[in-house]
Amino acid sequence: MAGFGNPAIASAVGECPHRFGSNQQLVDAGGAVVQEWTVTDLKKSAGSAPGYPLAGQLWEATASVEAVSGTVTPIIPNFRAHAADGASYPVLWQVSSAEGIPGATITQGQTATGKLYFDATGADPVAVTYAGGGAHPSMMWCCGEAMMAMPMDMMMDMPMPMGMMDNCPHCRNQ
Repeated sequence: MAGFGNPAIASAVGECPHRFGSNQQLVDAGGAVVQEWTVTDLKKSAGSAPGYPLAGQLWEATASVEAVSGTVTPIIPNFRAHAADGASYPVLWQVSSAEGIPGATITQGQTATGKLYFDATGADPVAVTYAGGGAHPSMMWCCGEAMMAMPMDMMMDMPMPMGMMDNCPHCRNQ
């Protein structure tokens, strides 16, 4: 199972370590394999989900992964979008789209970029997480305008990795 880098270490002082656009790392194989992810631009999608019968509204976010060290195979199904009311939407990894992020293996120094798609069947999503196993997400991106408007008690209910609680929920001291 993977070990995970601390997003706070990689972030600039005074910036939320998990704001949309932040770089976050996953470390595996005793540090021999390091992948760096960035998620940006969570929004309603104008696209379609070929071959997937949507039950709600299609949402998308742009994701990039870099193989910082070693060979990396992106595990796209580990992503989820989350709404302020606690609703959670798994990534539509099975949707075939020219704009989707590829799950193909990349070698050290290579980057893959593309869209993540979510079928939001309830409230609009305001955050994206990556779960690598365990009770809490390994990486999280949030802190858009919709997140900042959340009531404080709602923000406190969202599960967060230990160590990230100091700076969030959700970037309130920024």
